[in-house]
Amino acid sequence: MFQNKRLSFYKLGAVIAAGAAALTVGVSTSGASSSSPNLAMITAASNQNAFQEMADGATVAAKNYGDTLQEAAPASTTDDGTTEVQEFQSAETTSKDGIAVMTTDPPDFAAPMAQAESAGIPVVAVDACPLPTANVPTCVANDNEQVGVTIAQKLVASGKIKKGQKGLVVVGDDIPQLQLLGYRITGMEKVLKAYDPKLTFTAIQNVTADPTTNQTNWDSLVAKYPKAVLYIAPGDQDAVSFVHIEQQTHKRYLVIACDVDPTALAGVKDGQIFGLGDPHHFLKGYFAIWLLDQHARGKTLITGWWNPGDGAITKSNIQVILHREQSNTTRYAYYKSLIKQEIANPSKYIQPLSAAGQN
Repeated sequence: MFQNKRLSFYKLGAVIAAGAAALTVGVSTSGASSSSPNLAMITAASNQNAFQEMADGATVAAKNYGDTLQEAAPASTTDDGTTEVQEFQSAETTSKDGIAVMTTDPPDFAAPMAQAESAGIPVVAVDACPLPTANVPTCVANDNEQVGVTIAQKLVASGKIKKGQKGLVVVGDDIPQLQLLGYRITGMEKVLKAYDPKLTFTAIQNVTADPTTNQTNWDSLVAKYPKAVLYIAPGDQDAVSFVHIEQQTHKRYLVIACDVDPTALAGVKDGQIFGLGDPHHFLKGYFAIWLLDQHARGKTLITGWWNPGDGAITKSNIQVILHREQSNTTRYAYYKSLIKQEIANPSKYIQPLSAAGQN
């Protein structure tokens, strides 16, 4: 029987399942064979959908491959690197077959990751690639500039931005120190500037990632720039905040953001948000656990930067995405063919880790 208990603060929950899988290619050192690998998935916070999606992918992979999976995340958002490191170090004692880590503070994790690797505990970075000093050889993460490009291209193709109107674009960033979000903004701006050089852009505003402060900051920016032609941001909370702002003001703003929070998806459906970049977070958690599972079963750890791809969500496909997001069962059904395709030929999706930069 499969059971998943996702806990926050300093507690870890166990996931126990049964199953098996096979590996195709790889490099690096081989792991010891284990009938039920003890693995862990550590994410940056328990109160944001993006991190939950990665944890969901890890949960499903553990169920499919017969792993014992422990999951943990700080209850607060993004800035609690100290707690996340403590949870990671706790997982080292219980999940010696491997730990997948998504953190918004890669510098805080460089030394702890390196210590785990030197102790023989394999680490796979998820979503945010590690610093070189972490000595972690594998990262499952997007090309985040492409995430921004993809959704901005959808907006341009829609005709909702009128070329030559000399409008202002307001730019927010949830976690300025997390470079991968900056890459998404770069991708968005690149497309928009190429389409209309007369558009002007604010400096990047730190809107923060916490749900409460994010909306407060966007409230202030909308009040300051009420006639902006577009508002763009790379993170989990931005579209959610705009849904609430539009409900309160009874006005419509043109918005693109990223991730698949349920409130944001409802906003796309109802026309409050134009669209969302979809980084396929579920896949990242899934592939990270698959990699660690196979290594624990005596296979060779695949190394490098595994980019699972990305998508865009607009009204044209919102019903499909809403169905996908109903449960882990529907998420897995949606991604199953892509998972099979990527696992069958990982080398097609992997570049050298050095190419990832701070994705």
